[in-house]
Amino acid sequence: MSTSRPGFELSAVQANAIAAAVSRIPGVARLDGGRFGEVSVLFPGQRVTGLRRPDPRDDTHLRIYIALDTSAGVPIGTLAPSIRSAALDTCPQLRRVDVVFADAVAS
Repeated sequence: MSTSRPGFELSAVQANAIAAAVSRIPGVARLDGGRFGEVSVLFPGQRVTGLRRPDPRDDTHLRIYIALDTSAGVPIGTLAPSIRSAALDTCPQLRRVDVVFADAVAS
């Protein structure tokens, strides 16, 4: 069994850039950290809320948890591809980006 990581390792700078890019998308109220803040990527001295690596040995796969802004009027079917594109444009080393609609709010 191999415990080696792929050649790419997500950095705090990249994770923060992804979070910022996704947060600017109309229809995204916020990145959702879960009930107790458990949905986050941890780095030395900081955490980036709303992002999660499903496999701790594979940084090319990222899950993004968001709260949908229902008052924005953006169809949910178009929002997920926009979020995925923003993440991939910000960090092209990603191979897979899953979008999880964890909450919905009217702002």
